[in-house]
Amino acid sequence: METVEEIETAENAENDNASSVNDSYLIFSVKKKRYALNTTKVQEIMSSAKIHPLPFVPRYIEGVVNCRGLPYTVVNTLIMNGEEDCDIDGSKVLVFKRSDDQFALHISNIEVFFEPEEEDVLSNGVKYKAALVPFFDADSVEERLCSDLDVEED
Repeated sequence: METVEEIETAENAENDNASSVNDSYLIFSVKKKRYALNTTKVQEIMSSAKIHPLPFVPRYIEGVVNCRGLPYTVVNTLIMNGEEDCDIDGSKVLVFKRSDDQFALHISNIEVFFEPEEEDVLSNGVKYKAALVPFFDADSVEERLCSDLDVEED
C-alpha cells in the first residue's frame, strides 16, 4: 500500500509531465520588448485596469489594482530596470497566479497565446516568429519587491 507522500509525489510527476507536453504560452510586450510566460502562471489579463497610486513606495510600483476583490501590486519593469523611456501606454495589466504573493505587471500588449512545438521550447525562452522570446522572470520581480520593501520571505 502506498503512503500519502508516495501518491502525492507520483501525482506531481504526472502533472509535470502532462504540462510539458501541451504547454501554451502567452507572448506579451512591454514597450517593444517581448516576453513569454507559461499560461499556467497567468491569473488574469485586465485590459482597462484602474491603477490606484500608493504613497511612500519605490517609483517602479505604480500602485494597486483590484482583481476579484484582492489588491495586486502593479510593477513597471521599465522603471525597475532603470530605463529612460519608461512610460507604458494604456492600462493593460497582467495579473500573476502565485501562491506566495500578489503582484501584477503593467504591459503594453498581448501578442498571442500559442502552443509551440516541443523543440521550440528552450531553457531560456520560446521560439516565436523565427526569434527567441525570453521567459519573463517573475521570481526576480518578487525578490526585488521584497528587498526594496524590507519584506521577509518565507
